[in-house]
Amino acid sequence: MVLGRRDFRVLLAARFASQIAEGAFLAAIFNAVVFLPESQSTVRGFAVATALSLLPFALLEPFAGVFVDRWPRRPILVALPLVRAAAALLALPGIGGGAVYAGALIVFSANRLFQATTAAVIPRVVGGAEEQAPEPGLAPDDALLFTANTIASIVGTVALFGGISAGGFVATAAGTWAVIALSGVLWAATSLVSARLSSALPPQKPAGVLRGELAAVMVDLADGLRRIGRTPAALAPVLTVAAGQFLQVIVIATVLVVIKEDLGGGLVSFSGLVGAGGVGVLLGFLTAGALRSLMPNRLLIGVAFVLASLGLWPAVVTMDAVAFALTVGAVLLGVSYGWTRVPADTLAQGAVPDRYRGRVFTAIDLGFNTARVLGAMAAVAVVPLLGPRTTIAVVAVLFLLWAPVVPLWLRGRH
Repeated sequence: MVLGRRDFRVLLAARFASQIAEGAFLAAIFNAVVFLPESQSTVRGFAVATALSLLPFALLEPFAGVFVDRWPRRPILVALPLVRAAAALLALPGIGGGAVYAGALIVFSANRLFQATTAAVIPRVVGGAEEQAPEPGLAPDDALLFTANTIASIVGTVALFGGISAGGFVATAAGTWAVIALSGVLWAATSLVSARLSSALPPQKPAGVLRGELAAVMVDLADGLRRIGRTPAALAPVLTVAAGQFLQVIVIATVLVVIKEDLGGGLVSFSGLVGAGGVGVLLGFLTAGALRSLMPNRLLIGVAFVLASLGLWPAVVTMDAVAFALTVGAVLLGVSYGWTRVPADTLAQGAVPDRYRGRVFTAIDLGFNTARVLGAMAAVAVVPLLGPRTTIAVVAVLFLLWAPVVPLWLRGRH
């Protein structure tokens, strides 16, 4: 059992603390950018908050995985939370708008590097995959990796949703400064926990001379991208997660419009709905293992997209009970995410050797976050044009159309 491995438990604890802190900080940013400015369009405020947290990171992200693959990973996991704790202070009230943007840029960029590192480390700490996979798309112990990814995803994602929910209540009750302080304490705890890993987790490829690293970044990144491009079991998860996130962000923007403009709600209402989504994510991760025993990873991803489509229709046809419909949709979208992310991560991990994994998961995170930014930008144009009801209906149809893509693309694979 993977939980019997000490380093895996340490990694889980670090990810748990880190994700709660990120969720709380994200709630503080949303409060400052989306809910407090009364004169600003809701969907435009959401786009600003999304771009603020993700777009600068997306531009820097290609460099992240290369360093994950070239430097000891424990020092990365120890240092990055402290960087985030310091940067979060720039978002304290009264410092100024430019400082808030700079602090958010550093916090979210560093967090994505942290997540790419933890994803790359999982096969090492559970012993479920060696340097080379024996077959394309299949790790030596695919079941072990699947279990580890399921547990890690449950811990990380539910902690993120819980942090957003808690951050919303704390920001409303005690103010933004209290949320920033909470995040800083949790990031300091993350650093202390990460330092307890029994190994520095040295890379397969040595770092070399520092002045040669910058040139090597682009060379290695291109090599990693070529690896993804000629490995369907790695490329399919990248595109699938990106497509799912593009559509889900449009849904989130639409829900914000309904909450703020139609229901007159605020950050607490939104945080509660996010909490419902977190419950769905937990259910998705808890049931993914059982479903995976009944079907291969590629089919589970297809089923997840069908479920996402079904989850949106209550909000389309039951407008008289919109709060209930949105809650149902949030839960089912959360389940869909769990059924997508675990098999996607497992496919990618098993498809490439260890020396490429940092770059592969950097590419997945890059696609994930770039798609969210593009989804937010699309929502600015689509939601006012079509209205909330039609927008959700269109997204539901698009989820359904994507459902057979991965199963057909990866026919014959696990």
